[in-house]
Amino acid sequence: MTFSRSRLTFAAVALTAVLGLGACATSVPPSESYAATSLLNDAAKQSLKARVNAYDAELRRGNLGATIDYLPPRLAAVFAEKSGISAQQAKANMDARVAGTRSEIRIAGGHDLSQALVGTAGNGMPYAVIPAAARATAGGLSLTEQGNTLAVLDGGTWYLAALTDDEAIAEIRQAYPEFRRVALPASQTMQSTAAP
Repeated sequence: MTFSRSRLTFAAVALTAVLGLGACATSVPPSESYAATSLLNDAAKQSLKARVNAYDAELRRGNLGATIDYLPPRLAAVFAEKSGISAQQAKANMDARVAGTRSEIRIAGGHDLSQALVGTAGNGMPYAVIPAAARATAGGLSLTEQGNTLAVLDGGTWYLAALTDDEAIAEIRQAYPEFRRVALPASQTMQSTAAP
């Protein structure tokens, strides 16, 4: 099976959705580096690291459907309400769309926790903004994307939310009103080239 430009386009959409790259807001930005933060105890830092590493491993395996399990619960509910399908249905749809292409798409990269910034939302909920970069290669084409992911600690579990555009930011704030006064950085870049 040859890799078509439409599959690379799908890979671009999927990377944007699962990496959670770039958008902006107003107000208070995250204030402490991940390495030096006093806002997270050691257990919270280690659980964030483990969760991000697991997410990145799913992405590199091309298991895009599994990344839906990392969406914050209240955000997943907003998506379900808007789309009329559950998170599990969305996961099945994503798996079905990429089923025949996993062996053709190579994804490298992930999140850089060493550059993450940590803060607390209006209700004291801890969060982190984590830089991310990924490169998808297939059929002689390559797509590179860089930006940021929002990690939130909800109910003792870290979840990752896409900051793809102003609409994504609005959906996060709809689901988590405590983020209305949190500045979320804009930094999405995408480049498509011939693979080396």
